[in-house]
Amino acid sequence: MKSRLIYLLVLFFCCHAKLFAGGISVDAGITPPQDRFIMRTQYRHMSMSNSMMSMNTNMMPLVLAYGVTPGFTVMARGMYVHQTVENTSNVNKGFNDLYILSKFRLYRKNTANYVFGIAPYIATNVPLGSKEISDRTWDPELGLNISYRPRFFSIDVSTSYIFSNLSGKQVSKMGNIFSLNTAFSAMIPLKGKLSNAISPVLELTYINEEEDDEVNMSTNLIFLSPGISFIHSSLTLEALVQLPIYHTENSNIMSQKMRLILGVKYMF
Repeated sequence: MKSRLIYLLVLFFCCHAKLFAGGISVDAGITPPQDRFIMRTQYRHMSMSNSMMSMNTNMMPLVLAYGVTPGFTVMARGMYVHQTVENTSNVNKGFNDLYILSKFRLYRKNTANYVFGIAPYIATNVPLGSKEISDRTWDPELGLNISYRPRFFSIDVSTSYIFSNLSGKQVSKMGNIFSLNTAFSAMIPLKGKLSNAISPVLELTYINEEEDDEVNMSTNLIFLSPGISFIHSSLTLEALVQLPIYHTENSNIMSQKMRLILGVKYMF
């Protein structure tokens, strides 16, 4: 009887908490409640290298999402970028292009045992960034998010296709980009406090970039990413390490190294 009561209380928390367990770099197929904002900021570090040089990039995105209706969400993201090349004086820094997105609820089902949602989206960057950072182009994006959340667990799948350099004064011709992301996570309430929980996360990311001006072949990249979130009511602290486990071998391609994401998310 006691164990059943604990289970029901935990289930209530998981279904009614303002923030759910979920992916850290993978978007969800569940739209936020109407008239609610979600604010998210992160610190992201990535590095790449080849036989000639090594490049380090630090990024700080700020995301603001708003539930216009129960089935329609708008989002905007700005990002500050600081990029250096080792053993040189080259430094590129400034604000990247503005990114805007609209997400629609295609399907959602809530039951006592699970929540399931499908949400397609359309997005684009707006070339308003600093001259050193901006790609100077409009890059429309089509995507689809799917989420399945049985009891204490979450499975999120996100896929997207970016049409690079559709219009604008591009600095260099980039290839179109296809990505497929999957996140597995669990909600573990902390003992004695149903308002607090930890959520271990494991993500798998596949990225394919078509030919561009410098690489006369498509490139493929796969990341395996363990992470963890701490959830307290409307506040989430998150950390993710992205480990490259496969990339296309080519002398013109800079090899990817470990990436790091540290973030804070808040709903109000």
